[in-house]
Amino acid sequence: MYARFCKELLEMEYGLRELREQNERDDIKRQREVDATIRLSRRGQQEEEDEEEAEEEEEEEEDEDLTESAEEMAMEMEAEEKLFALERKGWESAWGDENDFEDATVLSPMHFTYCTPGLIPYAARTASTLQIYSVKIIGAGRKLEWPLNVYGVVAARDAVDYNHNILFSRWGDDCQKLTPEDPFLCLTGPSRAIVAMECADLEVQLKVKGETRSSDRALITRRSTYSGGYHQGLETMLFSNCFCTVELSLERLTETVQATILSVRVDEEGPWPFEHGGRIMCSSPPHEVKDPLSKQVVLVDSHSCEGGEMPMGTASYIDLSRRVVSVKLEDSLQFAIQAYSQSGAIARQSSVTFRTKYCNVSRGICKIGDSVVEITIAWSHIVRRKRGIHLAGHV
Repeated sequence: MYARFCKELLEMEYGLRELREQNERDDIKRQREVDATIRLSRRGQQEEEDEEEAEEEEEEEEDEDLTESAEEMAMEMEAEEKLFALERKGWESAWGDENDFEDATVLSPMHFTYCTPGLIPYAARTASTLQIYSVKIIGAGRKLEWPLNVYGVVAARDAVDYNHNILFSRWGDDCQKLTPEDPFLCLTGPSRAIVAMECADLEVQLKVKGETRSSDRALITRRSTYSGGYHQGLETMLFSNCFCTVELSLERLTETVQATILSVRVDEEGPWPFEHGGRIMCSSPPHEVKDPLSKQVVLVDSHSCEGGEMPMGTASYIDLSRRVVSVKLEDSLQFAIQAYSQSGAIARQSSVTFRTKYCNVSRGICKIGDSVVEITIAWSHIVRRKRGIHLAGHV
């Protein structure tokens, strides 16, 4: 009996020892898990602190970079303004006795329209001229916040009178809203052909309207000389600074006369073709109309007009944005008329072509659907020098 009792006691002690050892192992394991959790927690907190510290350092660096970038841009814009002022001073030194720098040309694009055919004055000539197709604003990185409310002046100067030949001109109260999808300025000129027998100057002075007048800021102030020589075909002229690039699409045409679109009128006996707006453009020589309109002079586009409607006066006359184009003598002038659908797509389009003349007036019609559009054009030779017409007794 005693021997069995001793055996059971030993088994109980052995089992108790194993249970104690297991408990100790479990305690050690739990402690290790707790220690590991604490270490992970501390490591996570340290990592978060490190991350926060790194983020703060990055933000500080970004702030420093932005400050440096803002200072650099301010310095560049200041230098740009000084350079333009210096160029203005040079112009005033050469031509200031006869003109003011801000003066716009007053020479008519129809100066020789009503000459007697076959009896053209000596001062009436053909000339090489610049055809301006478009002016586009391209943002530089993220430095511009679209949309942009832009105003200012884009103009050309030639040796005819050295005055502004306005391409785009708006005050701050009448700025144009530009978006990345439609970054083109709505041009209103030139008011006469831009003569480019040798060279012509192009000036860009644009500002961005802010919430208040004091927050308006300069976008670009640049001046450059076009001296394309006898290069043929479409060209691009760029004006760039830290904020943007202004892209002028143009072409130098030789032996040209100028055409002034006197009127575009919809016959009131037919339906109004521009219920949802439309676009009227011309080209010389005639080109197939494609988007982008690389060699089309857009005369009016309802997409650029307030309310998206075709601007119209009395008696169904359409108010054109641009009216003067250059036409080579051996080429003809083609008008393309497009009517938009409710979705803004082109629903109908048609065209009519005019033969180039030295002077006098041409009339033609273009049928678009069931509507008739009447177009009247005045043709004229070009004035090469303002003094020339004064000496010849022309005014």
